[in-house]
Amino acid sequence: MEKLCEILRETGAKDLKCSLNLGVARFELEERSVMIYKSGRVDIRKIRTTEEARIVLEKIISLVSEALSDISF
Repeated sequence: MEKLCEILRETGAKDLKCSLNLGVARFELEERSVMIYKSGRVDIRKIRTTEEARIVLEKIISLVSEALSDISF
């Protein structure tokens, strides 16, 4: 989670708020509120279609891919 927050800070994520205690990073991306949880769950608000969600999620992945490499499934 620390690495994720560090990467988001470096990319200049708009309105970034990170809580290591709660295990969540929240920021704005293209007028959408994005929350990434320590568990790997991602919530994106203001999405209208599945295709729009896929496109936004791909943008999020490209922003934080380095932090995601630490997640094991």
